[in-house]
Amino acid sequence: MDAELWGTIRRLFEVEKLSKSAIAKRLHVHRQTVRRALASPQGPPADERRVAAKPGKVDAHEGYLRRRLQEYPELSAAKLLIEVRRLGYEGGYTILKEFLRTLRPDKPKAFLRLETQPGEFAQVDWANVGTIRIGNATRKLSCFVMVLSYSRMMYAELTLSQCLEDFLAAHVNAFRFFGGVTKKINYDNLKTVVLSRWGREIHFNPKFMDFAGCYLFEPVPCAVRAGWEKGKVESGIKYVRSAFLAGRALIDLPALRKDLAAWLEGAANVRIHGTTRERPLDRFAIEKPLLQGLPAADYDCAIVCSARASRQALVQFQTNGYSVPHGHADKTLTLKATGQTVLIYAGAQLLATHPRSYEKYRVIENPDHYAGLLATRKKARAAKRVEEFLALGPACAEYLKGLAAAELNVPAHLDKILECARDYGRAETLAAVARALQFGAFGAAYIRNIILQRRAALGQSAPRPVVLRKKPQWADVAVEETDLGLYDELFADDEKPQGDAAS
Repeated sequence: MDAELWGTIRRLFEVEKLSKSAIAKRLHVHRQTVRRALASPQGPPADERRVAAKPGKVDAHEGYLRRRLQEYPELSAAKLLIEVRRLGYEGGYTILKEFLRTLRPDKPKAFLRLETQPGEFAQVDWANVGTIRIGNATRKLSCFVMVLSYSRMMYAELTLSQCLEDFLAAHVNAFRFFGGVTKKINYDNLKTVVLSRWGREIHFNPKFMDFAGCYLFEPVPCAVRAGWEKGKVESGIKYVRSAFLAGRALIDLPALRKDLAAWLEGAANVRIHGTTRERPLDRFAIEKPLLQGLPAADYDCAIVCSARASRQALVQFQTNGYSVPHGHADKTLTLKATGQTVLIYAGAQLLATHPRSYEKYRVIENPDHYAGLLATRKKARAAKRVEEFLALGPACAEYLKGLAAAELNVPAHLDKILECARDYGRAETLAAVARALQFGAFGAAYIRNIILQRRAALGQSAPRPVVLRKKPQWADVAVEETDLGLYDELFADDEKPQGDAAS
């Protein structure tokens, strides 16, 4: 019993709580096999037939039996039973049969090479070919290979991942290359094709089966640990490694892809094949008319996921940030990535299209996405400035109209007037605004001069700016100004004559 069967039986019994009969029915095995697996919690039980001890009754005839099997390896246990009974053997047939198992040499596995009909079968597999530097990132490089079983016509493609989306996209490119699809395609037990197996029961990847339904081919997985069942593509991969990749520096991916396409056309598919002794291209002329036609539209192999734009209007995908129009910052959007592009949508509306980056921690921006942001911020700052100025007092609204009528640079004058409010206080600045309004003097310079003249008349010096060397950012903290008139009200009664208080 192999480890896969043993582990599957125990999982179905311990986790899925199936009965022994249900497990045997699902896995198409005998109930005794299920009992043996469950009775061996430490590991797969040994094959009792192979480790059977030599029964004592047979020991005396071992030499004779060994010589007979060496001379005639195909002698049956029944025939040898007749012979050894003549020599005095008193044991039974089963004991002898089990003993003969230990004497017979293991038969070497032989594989029958099967030739398929044109258009019937193709074989697919991945090859790990090394790593390649893409900008600031080192990426694993893989080679997708598809071989048509009859003609040995081969398609190969270099990719930066073996994810399902890249796997499907490579299929689409191969189908285009061949101009059609075979009825069946043979695979190893890749997770992109087969999610799990229980004996003969295969659970396929649902998205891959959707893809297969679109192109009308039947996926045929190899048996477990039976790689020889896809020997044609294995040979194709060895040929790619030895004839194309060997001695080639993996540096420039676009150049490698271009060279691989030229190699397929000029070498791989026009050579005399070692098995068929014909050129794949010549046999493909027979096979191509028998391939199934392609659908009207290619299958959409893109990666699609939900993504939230940051407050900087960037959407993260595989460590890189892609910009969107600033109005969609901090919103949930839909990202769609192909091998070459990244597209970002808000519902059905396409917001952004970027070239896909295979580096790490890069920001890919479109300057147009931020074009309106500066204007929006400028308007927001202007609105806030006007709001702050009007909050000084009732005279400010009329003064603001006068600034606009005088065709002055209103934002610049408001900034300087508000600076006076920070330096000399709201009350002094508002009084200066009211006085300037009386004389029709519009401009920040008038306000500051009125304040300075009043302070000079009262003998007040100009305030000194506070410099915070250790915490300069504190200079920008807005502090609400206190109304000092409250203190005048508190001490007003103390300043009145005592006679007035008595009355």
